[in-house]
Amino acid sequence: MKKNRKNLALLLLAASLLAGCAGQSNSQSSQSSQAKSEKKAESKASSKSAAKSAASSAVSSSAVSSTKSSSSQASSKSAASSSQRADVNRMGTLTSQLRVKLPGMLLPAADGLGQGSSNLNIRYTSSSSQNVVYYSVGNSPLALNDSRIASEKPYAVLTEKKNVADASSLINYQEPKTGLPAVKIASNVTGTEEGAAGSTYLQFNQGQWSFVVRASNVQGQKPLPTAQKLLALYQQYGLPDTAAKSSVQVDVGESLGSLNTVITWAKGSSVYQLKAHSTETAFKMLKSLN
Repeated sequence: MKKNRKNLALLLLAASLLAGCAGQSNSQSSQSSQAKSEKKAESKASSKSAAKSAASSAVSSSAVSSTKSSSSQASSKSAASSSQRADVNRMGTLTSQLRVKLPGMLLPAADGLGQGSSNLNIRYTSSSSQNVVYYSVGNSPLALNDSRIASEKPYAVLTEKKNVADASSLINYQEPKTGLPAVKIASNVTGTEEGAAGSTYLQFNQGQWSFVVRASNVQGQKPLPTAQKLLALYQQYGLPDTAAKSSVQVDVGESLGSLNTVITWAKGSSVYQLKAHSTETAFKMLKSLN
């Protein structure tokens, strides 16, 4: 009987020990699971914090880049604006000096250039019978009438012949032609065409002005496209006021130093003539004449 009780007591003790071990194991497992959960939470929080930091850095970098870009654009615009002002001021400065040297002569306020204004150079000659002004673009800006300007090819030459008794002999105005083939230049403008000495001449008249375009047959040139451009420039810019009949003569083809556009008119007792390598440049200069 005592032996049975002893065995029962041993069994109860063993059961108690097993239960304790299982509880401790469950507790350790629970603690381990909780630790893992806490680590995961910390890892997620760290990832979120890193992502926020990266996003903040990217936004900051973008803002700095945008600021630099805006600053660069503003700087470029400011430089371009300064350059344009310098170009305008150079023509203005040289023209002001010319007005002192050549009082009473009509002079353009615009150089007529599309580029190169910063290196605009001007020289002139003057006598009792005429004034001549040469406009050129050099490698660097030079003082008015610097001796080095004489070696530069002028893109425009303005001449004033003073106290002229017979202006018509210098102007070479062409009366409208009859009996020649008609050429339509625009919807409301018709000219005439004739050939002579290896060239074709296309003429049209507007008000007090005669316009003649010469094309070389040897070079296969056609006068009509140039005549159409000439008419468009006249309609856009106009020409100087003149009471006398005046003329515009253009040889087809533009090149530096060619001076293929020749515009001649009278003002008072003077006859003016502007020669230019570009027809558009000539019209721009004459538009600003005063």
